[in-house]
Amino acid sequence: MTHAILTACHIISAAVFFAVASSDLTSSDNIVQISELRLRDEELTRRVLENDTVLLPCDNHFTFQYVRWFKEDQLLVDSRDSNETLTPDHIRLWSNGSLQISQLQPSDTGDYSCALKTDNDTEVKKMHAIIVQYAPTVKIEPEGVIELPIGAVFQVICEARGVPQPKLYWRWNGKLVDNEMIGNRLSMQIEVGSRAQTGPIDCVANNSIGDLAVTGMFLKVQFPPEVRLVQHIVYTKVGLRSDLECLIEAVPRAVVNWFHHGVPMTYDSRISRYETELQPNGSNLQFNTVIKHTLAIRNVRDSDLGLYECRAENKLGFKSAAIDLTGRPMPCVFKINPGVQSSTSHVLVWQTESLSALMEFKLKFRQIPSASITPQTLDVDYKTEWTILTIPSELSAGPIHITTYTLHGLQPASVYEVVVFARNHFGWSESSKIVRFATGGEVELPNYSTEAELYSNEDFSSVENEEQAKEDSVHLNEVYDSNTSISATSSLWSFAYLTFLTLFAILKYNLL
Repeated sequence: MTHAILTACHIISAAVFFAVASSDLTSSDNIVQISELRLRDEELTRRVLENDTVLLPCDNHFTFQYVRWFKEDQLLVDSRDSNETLTPDHIRLWSNGSLQISQLQPSDTGDYSCALKTDNDTEVKKMHAIIVQYAPTVKIEPEGVIELPIGAVFQVICEARGVPQPKLYWRWNGKLVDNEMIGNRLSMQIEVGSRAQTGPIDCVANNSIGDLAVTGMFLKVQFPPEVRLVQHIVYTKVGLRSDLECLIEAVPRAVVNWFHHGVPMTYDSRISRYETELQPNGSNLQFNTVIKHTLAIRNVRDSDLGLYECRAENKLGFKSAAIDLTGRPMPCVFKINPGVQSSTSHVLVWQTESLSALMEFKLKFRQIPSASITPQTLDVDYKTEWTILTIPSELSAGPIHITTYTLHGLQPASVYEVVVFARNHFGWSESSKIVRFATGGEVELPNYSTEAELYSNEDFSSVENEEQAKEDSVHLNEVYDSNTSISATSSLWSFAYLTFLTLFAILKYNLL
């Protein structure tokens, strides 16, 4: 009984093993068959480029009576038809039954089949597929130049065609912009927030066939006029030509008018106006055109002097700037005197430019307690009253005038500040910059020192002191860390040595 059961179990096991093995073999055969079918499909699918030529063979291992070719369900050519005028020019049927298609276009993509009737009346069919690959094309909506004000919201849509299906992405002012693509369509919603958004918005398509396809639009952000002056003060004299210039930037383009003492200008052969478009600077992206507006006044008269206004206006607002046309001298500039200075006197040298003859100078100076000069106490009320001197001008040829003057009766080892004005028959110039100097003796200020230099020297001193303090701090930390490390190491060795002595003593005691 037991032996019979064991035998039955062996038989069942063998049957199960055989069934599994058979199943595996069958599955393997099916996989091989499916792979072969797929391979055949791939072999019958022709991926070709636009304008290429392809030859589709029919099964011609034996002679045939006739052959017909179809695209989808439409008859292309029949060898029995002697009228070839109905056959497209780029399609040719060869004597062996093969079909040639030249100058392939995207419309030639599709399934092709041949039906061949053999001599023994057997019909043979063969299938082909053609996929015509071509470079992408792309279109964008809206296109061209779009002008929108700040706060506007609009949508840009891009669509592409091509085989394989192109990948699309946005490029705004040369930078990539992430956005979601659905099928062959890409869209982006834009909210105009600042002038910095002005620039090209391109849609780029790529499918690795041919070159990239790029098309785009140009966004111009509208803004009210901005006015910049080349010179706030234009110096002249009677009989010369003077040009007043202002730079205007605006979208949409601004209308510019000139005013003299608030009255609109009238133009003739002596007074004219013109404008010039300035070329963008190549070192940065400048998409809005800057227009230089010039008011040209020939043979300047006394009545032409005064305040002019350059006013620019567009639908978003207006902006103006004032230019002073004057015959007064330019502000004087003090020069460094390299000579040795006395303890009770000081030689001052200054230069000015005047297109008309100078008449006189006004020199103002006062003493400053040198011990109290710090950046924090420069403007307190401890300063003394100004001493004012009137100095006649010497005759000089040309518009550049250099004057030397010596201040006497100064206090030794003292600090002074000085300022000077120049006058011609049109009036007084603007004030020169205040200059400080020190007389001979123990003082900390240099011979000539402006307020900016005083601040700069103080700032550099504080920076150097701070850096030195940091270096000292770092150095002390390094020393402290080094000493701590050495101390810890020494303690560790001491502990190990004592432990060794203790163990040695215990061992010796036990032996004795």
